[in-house]
Amino acid sequence: MKQFTLFSLSLLLLLSACSEDSTVIKYDKSLQQLPCLRLVVFPPDKLITNKLMQLYTFDEKCNYELQVSKKSAIVCNSNQNADKKALSNFPSGYIRMDIYKNHKPIYSYYKDLTCKVSQDDIESAFKRLKSDLLEE
Repeated sequence: MKQFTLFSLSLLLLLSACSEDSTVIKYDKSLQQLPCLRLVVFPPDKLITNKLMQLYTFDEKCNYELQVSKKSAIVCNSNQNADKKALSNFPSGYIRMDIYKNHKPIYSYYKDLTCKVSQDDIESAFKRLKSDLLEE
């Protein structure tokens, strides 16, 4: 029974590590459409900034701030993740887009990646955000 439980738990961890889904949190459920966004990319990244500027016209005076961050080449040295790293595409990076108003979070998008952030990753993340909160 112990081996079955251990196998089931390992399989569950393996499947969750392979997920391609993003995590989206909408903190204010009543908020439907935002009139504008101000862009902040930290740390500064030309690929992200240029791609987002192609996709949307940002307003420096807007009260809604889109904070974008990414991380690549993440290495986890924990022994607890050895099975996931060996048996799956263990994430080595992420892309994150958060919207704040007056320093309070109102929306968050997060996705684990198995490679460097690409233009396609940026575009799909922003398309999701746009469909959730921006006027067409």
